[in-house]
Amino acid sequence: MLRYAEDANYWDTAVSPSISQGEIADLLEKFEADGIQTIQGSAGGRYAWMIRFQWEGRVYRFTFAPLTCRFPDKTFTRSGVERSNQDQARFQMGRIALNFVKAILIAAEATPAALFGFLELPGIHPGQAPMTAAELDVAGLTGMLPEVQGVPLLERAK
Repeated sequence: MLRYAEDANYWDTAVSPSISQGEIADLLEKFEADGIQTIQGSAGGRYAWMIRFQWEGRVYRFTFAPLTCRFPDKTFTRSGVERSNQDQARFQMGRIALNFVKAILIAAEATPAALFGFLELPGIHPGQAPMTAAELDVAGLTGMLPEVQGVPLLERAK
């Protein structure tokens, strides 16, 4: 099971989510990404960030959600500033997201395939947000393979 927010890294951060978003955008710009978008909102009652960008002609997407709080109704105080544990989990999410993106981009500089799971695959569900490679199941992935001389590539390998 995932750790509760109160027990995970960066719980005590005072860095606001907007600063973390700006730092992520700076990392992506240094990585020479284009079309950087940061979207935040709620889906299914859960707050999340979606960070999209284009790199070398392909679109990639990261999504982040705050960790679950063990005590969501408690308040957290740091440097005299009080906020709810749920709000503090958003601050924490920003730092987790920054460090995650930084690590992936460092890996992708050496091995671009490090970004493969975050690659958006357009056309799978028209009219909806494209799935990423990591969101596909095996049936969906094999269904995308091209046919070779009228026979699906997977059947030909049998």
